[in-house]
Amino acid sequence: MKRMCVTTAVVTVLLAVNLLALAADTPLPEWTPDANVDRPEIPEVYTWDLRPLVADNETWAQRADEAEAMLTALERLRASTDTVSGLASYLKTYFEADELINRITLYANLQRDTHQTDQDIIARHQRALGLTNQLMEEGPVVRRAVLALTAEQISSSPQLAAFRPFLEQLHRRAHAVLGPEAEAVLALAGDNLWAQIDLNELPSASESAFAALMGDLVLPEIIDESGETVRLTFSNYGRFRASEKREVRQGAVAAMFETLKTYENTLAATLAGQAAFDVFLARARGYDTALEAYLDKDNVDPAVYHNLVETVRSRTDLLHRYVTLRKKLLALDSVHLYDLYIPLAQGVDREIPYPEARQIIMTALKPLGPEYGARLATALDPTERWIDLYPSRDKQSGAFSAAAYGVHPYVKMNYQNGYDDMSTLAHELGHTMHSDLAMNAQGPLTWRYPPFLAEIASTCNEMLLSNHMVASAETEKEKAWILSQLTESIRTTIFRQTLFADFELQLHELVEQGRPVTAEALNSIYRNLIEVYYGPDYTIDAGDEVEWAYIPHFYWKYYVYTYATGLTSGIALAERMSHEVPGAVDAYLTMLRAGCSAPPLQSLRDAGVDLTTPKPVNAALDVFERTLDELERLLEP
Repeated sequence: MKRMCVTTAVVTVLLAVNLLALAADTPLPEWTPDANVDRPEIPEVYTWDLRPLVADNETWAQRADEAEAMLTALERLRASTDTVSGLASYLKTYFEADELINRITLYANLQRDTHQTDQDIIARHQRALGLTNQLMEEGPVVRRAVLALTAEQISSSPQLAAFRPFLEQLHRRAHAVLGPEAEAVLALAGDNLWAQIDLNELPSASESAFAALMGDLVLPEIIDESGETVRLTFSNYGRFRASEKREVRQGAVAAMFETLKTYENTLAATLAGQAAFDVFLARARGYDTALEAYLDKDNVDPAVYHNLVETVRSRTDLLHRYVTLRKKLLALDSVHLYDLYIPLAQGVDREIPYPEARQIIMTALKPLGPEYGARLATALDPTERWIDLYPSRDKQSGAFSAAAYGVHPYVKMNYQNGYDDMSTLAHELGHTMHSDLAMNAQGPLTWRYPPFLAEIASTCNEMLLSNHMVASAETEKEKAWILSQLTESIRTTIFRQTLFADFELQLHELVEQGRPVTAEALNSIYRNLIEVYYGPDYTIDAGDEVEWAYIPHFYWKYYVYTYATGLTSGIALAERMSHEVPGAVDAYLTMLRAGCSAPPLQSLRDAGVDLTTPKPVNAALDVFERTLDELERLLEP
C-alpha cells in the first residue's frame, strides 16, 4: 500500500481546502431541476467531464482499436504461457487490455446513461461490451496457466512479482478449477463462478426469461388519487403503493399480486431454473452448496450469512413492535403490506438546493477527518465535474458511482432538491470516496473492493448524515421525520433484505435436497417468513405470499444479503467514529484504502466490525430500538 509522508499529506489537505474556498467564491449558475429539459440547456458545470477517461469520440475509436489489437496479441501469447517468462508476458498484456477496456467501457456506459437514444453512443456501448466479453473468454487460459505454477514459483519469480496478488487469489480457489474439457463445458453452459465482473451483469437464461416476462406483463388499470383510471406499471407501482389514499395503495397492491398470481407457475419455473443452475455450477466445482460457492468467490465465510439470518430472526420482536407502533400512530384498524410505505411522521416541506446540500454533507462527514474531507470537497465542487447532477429528457433515472483505474470516480445523480436526493448523494459519495481512496493507495490489480464491502462506505455516509440532521433539526416535527426515515431505512435494508436472504437460502435448499420448487412451495416459504418477521399485528392478505415472484434480487446469486451486512457495518462504523473511539477513523480509512489487497472479513474486522459474530447486527438493531423509543416520545399524544 502506498503511503504519503506526513508533510506531504498535510500539504495536500491544506491545498484542497484552499481550492474549496476559492471555488466557493466563484459564483455558479442557478438552475431549477427539470426532468423534461434537453441536456444542452443544463449549465455545463453541472455535467460530468469525460475527457479524463478518453479525450473524445475519435480518440475512443482509436483506443478501442488498440484494445482489439491487444486481444489479438493475447491469442498469440497463449502458446508460451507454459513458461514463467511467457506467462509474465501474457499477464502484462492481459492486464493492460483489462485496464484499457475498463476505461473505454466506462466512457461508453456514462455516455449511454445520459443519451439513451443516441445511435452512435449505443453503437459504442455495444462495441465496448463486446470487448469486455472477449477479454472474459481469456479466463480459462489464465487459470490453467497460473494453476500449473507451484507456490514456490509464484513467490520466488521476479518476473511474476507484479502479478502476485492475482496469482495468489487464483491459487486460493484452485480446488474449484477443473480439467480443460470440463472447464470448456462449463464455459459453454454460462459459468459465472470465475467471472471478474459483477455477477449482476451476467444474466443466466432463467434470469433473461424472467426479465422478458416482466417486460411483457401488462398490469391492470387502477383508480388514482384524482379518481382517474391509470395503468399500473412496475415503474409506478412504488408510488401508488405509498399513496396517501388507502384505497389507492390497496388497489395497487391487489392489482399487482393478482397479476403475479396468474403467472405464479411460470415465475416459479424461472426462479427454480436459476436456483438449479446455481447449484449445478457449485456442485460441478466441488462445493456442497451454492451458498458456499458464491461466498467463496469473494472469500467470505458462510457463517456471516447464517449469523445475519439467525441474529435478525432473534430480534424480530423489534419489527413486531414497529408494526404495532405504525398501527397506533397512523390510527389504522390493521396493518397490511400497503400500509408499510406511507410515512410514520409528516414530512417537512423543505427544499435543499445543491449548494446547501453540498455544505450539509461536508459538515455531516467531518468525523471522517480532514484528509477525507479535502478529497470530498473536490468531488462536490461542480467545477471539478465529477458529478452529473441534474435530470434531463434523455437521461436514465437513478444514481450510481463508477470508476476506472487511474481516473477519478464519476457520480450520476438526478438531483431534484429533496432530502432523499441529498441522502442519495451522500450514499453515492461513499462509493466514490471508497474507490478514490483505494485507487490512490493500491495498484491496478488490488484497488477494486469486493462486492461484500461495496455498501459499507455508502451506508456509513448515510448514517453520519442522518445523525447530523437529527442533531441540527430545528423542530421536533423535523426531528421526528428524520428519525422515521432512519427506521424505514433499517426496516427495508436490514429486516426486509434479510427476509429476502432467508428466502433465497431456503429456495436453494429445496434444490439441494432434491425437493420440487413449485409456486405452492415458494408461496408457503414466503408466507411463513412474513409471519415470523412481521408478527401478530400484521395482516397478511390473499396474494401477499406471491411477492417473491417479481423481485429480481433472487436471480443475483447470493448478493442480496450484502445490503443488510452493508448497512449493519455502516451503522457500527458510524457509531464508532461519532463517539470518537480512539483509532476508529484511521482504521476505517485503512479499510477503504485496502481495496482487495486483504481478505474482506479481515479488512472489516481490522476496522472494528466482526460480522461472524452477532455483535454488529445487534448493535444496528439496538439503534433501531432507540429510534423507536424516540419516535414514541415525539409522536405519541
